[in-house]
Amino acid sequence: MSLSSTTWRLRQGQAGLRMTRVRSFTSAAFTWADLLGGSLGATQVYVMYFPSRFDLPVDAEAEESLRVFGDATSGKTGVAFWDPRDENFGEALALFDLHNPPALVVATGLVSDDGSLTDASDSIYCISFSDQTMLSDRARLAAAVNVAHEVLMRCDRREIARYIRGRKLRALLDLISRGVGSVRDDLVELHPKFGLPGGFSLEIGGAA
Repeated sequence: MSLSSTTWRLRQGQAGLRMTRVRSFTSAAFTWADLLGGSLGATQVYVMYFPSRFDLPVDAEAEESLRVFGDATSGKTGVAFWDPRDENFGEALALFDLHNPPALVVATGLVSDDGSLTDASDSIYCISFSDQTMLSDRARLAAAVNVAHEVLMRCDRREIARYIRGRKLRALLDLISRGVGSVRDDLVELHPKFGLPGGFSLEIGGAA
């Protein structure tokens, strides 16, 4: 479940991202978009990795690959790693409708092509991957990140969010096909989950 009645604050520590509880007097549900507000406001695409917490080979492969990716992309793309020692690690996963680590999340930022901030609360979404075999295979991980990055950068975000909300899988795939062409087939093979802040999600190509 990705809805939370608790309010959280994101912190960047030496070992990665952490969440801390904050006092709140609002009854509004708290979502991952609320948590990542500052990070989304500084990027066009924001990538996060949740490690296994067992120091498995998949963690080393994924983190090394994502650091290379981060160094090779523009400043509009952010890459971050969650601290496995965060006492609220499970709650962080739940905000993204994820159940177990390791997992990779690629989310829309709020920076537009010209560098200005957009008021796009109705077009924020994320693409997540939780297949450990894929995450530990550098070539497949690279494909997943590159495909997700292209979709977030080139496809109509508002339309994608609308199709996720309406659970319109065919329309979503058609839109992706128009936006990035043959990349759509590559995406389906990677079994991603498209998610919105607040609990709506749509899996593609089988269980994510």
